[in-house]
Formats: sequence, structure tokens, C-alpha cells
Amino acid sequence: MNELNSGAGLQIRLPGTEPTTLADHLPDAFGPKDLGIATLLMDQINHGYQLTLTDKLAQAALAAANQSYAPYSNAHSGLALAAEDGRVYAGRYAENAAFNPSLPPLQASLILFNLLGGDCMKIRRAVLAEPQSAILGQWDMTRANLAALGCHNVSRVSF
Repeated sequence: MNELNSGAGLQIRLPGTEPTTLADHLPDAFGPKDLGIATLLMDQINHGYQLTLTDKLAQAALAAANQSYAPYSNAHSGLALAAEDGRVYAGRYAENAAFNPSLPPLQASLILFNLLGGDCMKIRRAVLAEPQSAILGQWDMTRANLAALGCHNVSRVSF
């Protein structure tokens, strides 16, 4: 939560106490600012990766990668899932100063999929967008987890 652009001001409400903020609980928190990182998680960002893509799902994955938060590894990535009903759910990578836990684009996509009432067993197709030589790759984990959900139509575009 310390990586969020509004993290320090998050209200913490515990039974029988007055509301406090995350900054109250973490007065000496270590985070991106300690490492000279100015952009925080949930800030508007566009990394500017470009590919000539005609496939709408690949375009959605690239757009998610362009909005991903990877200030430490620069391993920006995004994933787009297509459901049987044609809806698209895109997620982007988010890491933190400790690299644990980082949020892979597959997990972000599946969270959105579930929140919007999708059935994860009805994913028709997926596209991952990531750098060709990323220090942290998402491909193997993404492909294996989607196969466990019954989706074998998974592809990757690299920038």
C-alpha cells in the first residue's frame, strides 16, 4: 500500500479507535521515494511501447503493458483475456520495492474478470505483451496457469 500514489493518506479504521492513516502506522516506511522513484502505483503513465498490431486483444495487452508499474525491473507487461461472450479483461504488472508480492498481469486480469462476474473457466483466448529480454518474464507462469483454467489459446507479443 506504501507504493500507491495515495498510500500515506489511506484511512485505517479499527474497532474502538479513531481513524488513522497508513503514514501513522508506518512512520519510517521504506518505499519508492527512498529509491528516487517519482512515479507511484496508480499514477497515470504511458511507457510508449508501440507495435503494429491489428489484433484487438494484442492491442489491449500492449495498452496494459504501457500502463504497468515496474520502476525497479522495467519489466513492463500486460495481459488481455477474451471471454466466451467476447468481453475483454486486461491487467498490468505492478511491483513493489521489496518485489514481494508483485502483482502479475495474469492475476490482475483474473481479479477484474471475477469482479465483473466472469467465469474463469470460460476464457477463450489470451495475449501477453512483454519485453523481448525482460529481467522478469511472465510467459511461462501465464501459460501454465491459463492451461490449468482450460485456456490453451495463449500467445505473446514482444516489444
